[in-house]
Amino acid sequence: MYNKILIAVDLSNLESAKFVVETAQKITAHNPNAIYRVVTIIEPIDDSFISAFLPKNFDKSVVEEANKALHDFTKAHFPKGSRVQHIVAHGTIYEEINRIAEEKDIDLIVMLASSKPQAKGLSSNTVKVVRYCKKPILVLR
Repeated sequence: MYNKILIAVDLSNLESAKFVVETAQKITAHNPNAIYRVVTIIEPIDDSFISAFLPKNFDKSVVEEANKALHDFTKAHFPKGSRVQHIVAHGTIYEEINRIAEEKDIDLIVMLASSKPQAKGLSSNTVKVVRYCKKPILVLR
């Protein structure tokens, strides 16, 4: 039985994020001990030319906005009383998912094959999570 579920969502595609959450809830439907750790990841802007034009604390404000959006999303898609932890990470997607899975001793990672709705196959981040993570992973299409 899975108790600690890491749910990776992309808040730029709410329909897909909803699908991932609903699937995780179906897996844990009869488990009152389920803890949902919902993560969204903000990738850093590496282009020094672009970053030169951004405000000084741009990354911090983006993380704050993502945190608010993640709370709003989970409030709308989890039943009241669900044990949900919100995680907004800043870094490379696959590295952050793998790091959080290890740190939180996750029983199962649930994520999409690709955050692009019409993509065929797995995204490079999904491939790297599957390749490098030691935890069970459920990849959804």
